[in-house]
Amino acid sequence: MQPEGTYSSDVEGGAPVCIRYRIAGRMQTRDYLAFVAARARWLDISGWAEADATDGVTLVAAGPEALVGALEMACALGPLNALIERIEGAEEAGPVAPGFAIRR
Repeated sequence: MQPEGTYSSDVEGGAPVCIRYRIAGRMQTRDYLAFVAARARWLDISGWAEADATDGVTLVAAGPEALVGALEMACALGPLNALIERIEGAEEAGPVAPGFAIRR
C-alpha cells in the first residue's frame, strides 16, 4: 500500500520507452517548460525539455510506456495559458540520465 499523497510509477506491462517530442503552439515558453518538468517529475519520468529555435519545445521522456503516454497527454493539454497545436514523437536512441531537467 502506498503512503497517502504518493504516486507509484509501477505499471504492469509498462515496457520502458524513450521518446523525443517536438511540441509547437502558442505558449509562454518558460511557463510551459516548468509545467512539463512538474508533470514529468510527478510521473517519475526521466529526461529533459528545452526551448528550441522556433519558439517550440523539445522534450525527451523515458520511462514506462503508460507514464510517458500520460506525460504526452499532459503536454497536449498544457497549462491554461498555452494552446498546443502539434506534438510529434519519435523513438529516441541512447540512455537518458535519471531525473528530469530543463535545459537552457
